[in-house]
Amino acid sequence: MDKGTIISCQATDDLGKTSIMSNTVTLNPYYGPENVVVEPAITNINVTEGTTLGPIYCYATCNPGCKYKWKQRQTGRFKPVPNKYISTQNRSVKVPAIKRSQTGTYRCRVDHSTGYKNKTKDISVNVQYSPKITNIWFSSNNQRYGGRTPTTFNFNEKVNVKMTLRVESNPDPQIMLKSSLLKIQQINKGNGYIDFISNLPSLKCEDSGNFSIQASNRIPYADTRTVNFKISCKPRNATSESRTIGAKIGTVKNIVLQVISFPAPTVTWVRVTRFTWKIQKDRYDYRHKIYSKIRIRSEVDFGVYGIKICNRLGCIMENITLKPQDKPEAPQNFSVETRTFRSVNISWIAGFNGGHEQTFSVQYKAIDDVKWDTKTVHTNDIKTGSMVYYTLDQLRPDTSYQVIVVSKNIQGKRNASLEFKTKVEPTVKSPSKTASMTPILIGFGCAITVILIIVTSLYVFCSRRNRGSTSENEIEDSNEPANAEYDSVVKSRSKSKKVHYKEIDYTEDTNVYSNQGDADLLIHQPLKTKPSGRSKNKDGLTYIEVSFTRKPKDRRRIIGAENRTDYVDIDFTRKADPLPESSDE
Repeated sequence: MDKGTIISCQATDDLGKTSIMSNTVTLNPYYGPENVVVEPAITNINVTEGTTLGPIYCYATCNPGCKYKWKQRQTGRFKPVPNKYISTQNRSVKVPAIKRSQTGTYRCRVDHSTGYKNKTKDISVNVQYSPKITNIWFSSNNQRYGGRTPTTFNFNEKVNVKMTLRVESNPDPQIMLKSSLLKIQQINKGNGYIDFISNLPSLKCEDSGNFSIQASNRIPYADTRTVNFKISCKPRNATSESRTIGAKIGTVKNIVLQVISFPAPTVTWVRVTRFTWKIQKDRYDYRHKIYSKIRIRSEVDFGVYGIKICNRLGCIMENITLKPQDKPEAPQNFSVETRTFRSVNISWIAGFNGGHEQTFSVQYKAIDDVKWDTKTVHTNDIKTGSMVYYTLDQLRPDTSYQVIVVSKNIQGKRNASLEFKTKVEPTVKSPSKTASMTPILIGFGCAITVILIIVTSLYVFCSRRNRGSTSENEIEDSNEPANAEYDSVVKSRSKSKKVHYKEIDYTEDTNVYSNQGDADLLIHQPLKTKPSGRSKNKDGLTYIEVSFTRKPKDRRRIIGAENRTDYVDIDFTRKADPLPESSDE
């Protein structure tokens, strides 16, 4: 640059003569404006609404000095920036708390002092601000709902819903619906408004509730609007811990289900239970807890129970199955049927098997014993209420016993018990004792016989002697031996033992009879009498043979035989000694 250069001049002619040196002159040329710049050296400035713009400085080269002016264009024309924002000899601009209306182009104009020349420098200022949702609409099937305040919107499930938002935002916002980014179609409207349209996903009943619609653009303080969707749906998705529930007789089972339904459902039992359903809303309007009870009184209460769940949009049917899952019932009516001195017949009624196959066993022991004996009862297809019979044998006579019948399945076991006492073993004379008494009885019988013979002989002799003078026939008859007559009686009884004497044969009755059925009980009839005759034995004595036989008569039924008491239990395993072949033995 030549500014400030000092110059002088001196002239020289053709002859080489020079003039005197002129006075000095300092150069001060006019130029500019040149090299106009702004700081910061950027052409676009983004500034957030409410913050400060600047300061922005403008520099240029001028001689003489430059004149600076700041202008702003908002609506097509540049207007001077208010002086309150200008400083540093008009070289800088600073806008505190800038507003969105102050967005635009800021121009620095540099003029030469002579006014013949000027230059400018433009800076674009973009005032950004957080979005603001001014209006919201939801529509389906040509129906439109909208408002400026939070509103509740009602739709049926699976209806396509379109959402329209009107937003003021710089820069353009992103719309968030319940934290899910939607695809938004932007439609620029006049007056600085921007409409955003989005087709919402197919709504389900589970989508009911409050939704937050958020518009954000990375500028602090995004705008959020809350709307409430009520999506109506037919009852569905009824769930429970299990559709098959194990239960026991005599208990009450609580039935609980979770169901999705809006509006709230009504619930009824298809099968009579005497219990009603209660409905409790969950955290959300579309979720409900429904619960009721079933009382299991007997085996017939098990099975499938239908549940009808309805609202104004329709109904569904659900089933709950109650399955028996318990120990078997204890045997019922456990009792003694009959008993002897060696055995006992017991019976019981099979109870409910608890839903599983049950088996029976009998445990018994004498009261004085410690160890229990166990017998397995073999049964086939035992049903509830069936009568079961079992016989315990090889017992001790006249002994008290404890007996337990046990019903068992995979869930456990139950039992019933009783006590009984076997009968006394009947007393039967031993054949050995009878044999030992036989010689004594024979000797006693012989002595009596001899005495009778002697007395009879004397009587006959005396009688004939007294009558000897009256009849010859009687004298002739007296030549015969004395008439000693003896009766031989045979009486037949079952289980009797014959006792033989030397000259007398009779039967000893032990009064031991076998048990008979009702049809076999007969009245014992006297024996028929055979024709008697006289015979003589080897000693020449005359005796009379007499036998008694049973007279045939019609059988008579003994009244009360069905309730008879058995006083004797016959042991057929015992045998008596064989009878002697002759009376001499």
